Amino acid sequence: MLNLTNLRVLLAQALSPSTLHSAVLFTPEGQLVSFVSDPPRSKDEIRVIVGMSGEIWQETKEHGLGMVDSEIGRLLVLPIGQQRQESEAHGEDEDPLMILALNASNTVSWKQMEAKARQVAAHLEKPIGDIRAKLAVAPSSPIGIPQRATR
Repeated sequence: MLNLTNLRVLLAQALSPSTLHSAVLFTPEGQLVSFVSDPPRSKDEIRVIVGMSGEIWQETKEHGLGMVDSEIGRLLVLPIGQQRQESEAHGEDEDPLMILALNASNTVSWKQMEAKARQVAAHLEKPIGDIRAKLAVAPSSPIGIPQRATR
């Protein structure tokens, strides 16, 4: 089950060492789902991370992972809930349901950041995959429900 309390706890676990200071989960369209940061950051600062991470994802999605050194530190971007097998079989380039971004100081190694991101992603794959399955089911037909007459 995916709920915001558990999601924040999971994201907070990714924030050690303290030089890794932000973990953000958002949609490919840039909608913020959840974030944690230590020290606390304003939502505007988090939106900057989301915006930059979205751009990084668009530029690096064929690699399945994005890493960039920026003026706000290191940004690592990883997709969560992506249907690789089905989209590759149909030749489609389907976006993931969510994107995880980690922001850290330049002293944190890329290897350490990637390990943290993959650990969080592993915990989120099943609940986010379940959401994808529910979204893929066509809505039921409203047959039998009386329609209002329009004038």
